[in-house]
Amino acid sequence: MTTIAAATTAPAWIAEIAAADDAADVKLFLRKWDEAWARHDALAIAALHTDDAVTVNRFGTVVRGREDLGKALGFLHGVHGPFHNSVFPPLELLIQRSLAPNVQAIQAKWQNPVMRPDGTIDPASINDMIVTFILLRTGSAWLASEVNLVNVEKMDLPFSNPEQRRK
Repeated sequence: MTTIAAATTAPAWIAEIAAADDAADVKLFLRKWDEAWARHDALAIAALHTDDAVTVNRFGTVVRGREDLGKALGFLHGVHGPFHNSVFPPLELLIQRSLAPNVQAIQAKWQNPVMRPDGTIDPASINDMIVTFILLRTGSAWLASEVNLVNVEKMDLPFSNPEQRRK
């Protein structure tokens, strides 16, 4: 016979175990992302996305689907692409929230080289960025369903984050 107390506490305990597993799996996703970017491996980066993923880059360009994302990343990281020789620091996890079973929202701090309007890189200048991922658990792995990259603008407002303030 199941008591009311057992029925209400068991799921919370199980949820704590699942949350710990999710946190480790999300960190694994971020590590795979970092490694693929460091190798300039467009196919490996694209493989971290769902088939119908939507990415909005820091310039507002919308790329729909893993296949088109692979093509865009292939250009950016290719031999003649602007990121070909760029070095990217690892993502730094800022916030992780479970939105539903098998759905995580994460925000990570990142840096990318400044890209000029003509598509070339200014290697001496870096943009601080926030990347938002909506991750879906597919089997045993997390894949990005939505990715939104934004530049962090420097401003001194009462609600600005410390990293956002001008120095």
